[in-house]
Amino acid sequence: MNFAERVKKIEEMLNEDWFEMLETNEDEYEEWRGRLEDHAEQVVGHYDNETGVDMDSVDKLLQLNDEFPLLYGEDTVRLYVALIEARPEDKSAYERYIDYLAAIGDATHEEFLRFHTLVEAGRLDEARTLAPQMPKRLGLED
Repeated sequence: MNFAERVKKIEEMLNEDWFEMLETNEDEYEEWRGRLEDHAEQVVGHYDNETGVDMDSVDKLLQLNDEFPLLYGEDTVRLYVALIEARPEDKSAYERYIDYLAAIGDATHEEFLRFHTLVEAGRLDEARTLAPQMPKRLGLED
């Protein structure tokens, strides 16, 4: 399976009645969750190894990840930065990245507020330059 196919598989799995599984059959849910996490791990590997990954698939994966977190840390940051680079004028990509950063970091941090202000002001070129540096600026990585 390539990147886009893995994203589609993750989407299909998330459309299953997993919440009922969780409530009625914990073993079945754990097996389902394990398969889902395997797909998430492999999709990142595909992203790293494929050239010309479709940005619509990256976008879909990030939307799915917002609903049911499977990817964490630097993998998610890389995908958001790639989406921003591919769609530099798409303010919603920046806003979703801001939401992600707020969820994992300190939304009152000076650097976060600076980045947020740049996006709100429509200064997307400056925000795009800062996007890859944000986790470090927020003290989330060394």
